[in-house]
Amino acid sequence: MKYLILTLAVSISCFFAQFVNAQISANEQPSKKKLPIYGAVNVGYGNTFFRGYLGEIETINDNRGFGRNDGYSFSTFYYWAPKAFLGLGIGTGLKGMLARPNKGGDNETYSYNYYNVGIGIKDYFLTKRFNEGFAFKASVGYGPANERMKFGNTDTYEFQNANGFTYLGGFGYAIPFKNSNAAFNIDLDYEYSSKNAKITGNPNTVKFITHHVSLNVGIIF
Repeated sequence: MKYLILTLAVSISCFFAQFVNAQISANEQPSKKKLPIYGAVNVGYGNTFFRGYLGEIETINDNRGFGRNDGYSFSTFYYWAPKAFLGLGIGTGLKGMLARPNKGGDNETYSYNYYNVGIGIKDYFLTKRFNEGFAFKASVGYGPANERMKFGNTDTYEFQNANGFTYLGGFGYAIPFKNSNAAFNIDLDYEYSSKNAKITGNPNTVKFITHHVSLNVGIIF
């Protein structure tokens, strides 16, 4: 899954880089005005909270000595933010979470990873200038999740895969670099995910419901 996430992130980055270069070449005038396209790269730390079927598993794991379902969040996004939008950027990108090993039970390790590709907005509603000051953000994406249990005594694994939508809302703050369009960003994100899963030994589709809260830092340029 890590290789798939990396491949998607690199592919999106390359696509938009080629797009921007093509647009600059096609529209190159003496003024050489910068296109209103911004790239964002963020990393952070967060915790996933389970409900429903996953919540029942979490309760069992808690009673067997497992810890928090925390891990590392990451995202890469591109925004189109003309000055006429007064601080609003509309974009597309990828966001996901890689869980830290959650150890417990009888030499077992549990993890829940996910990512999604989607569309979103980021609005610097106070300054009315994109990439400066306070911002509100929202997005919706679609992608897979992977629940995994490793049994250390036998070196075997049990996997459950799911696919579905993730909805995000959050707030952030951007600190511009001097004499630059780039800025350092701090974001607090909340995500709600609802994904359909096929469970081993269960003929019915099961809902994977999760809530995820993360604190992220990065650069928009």
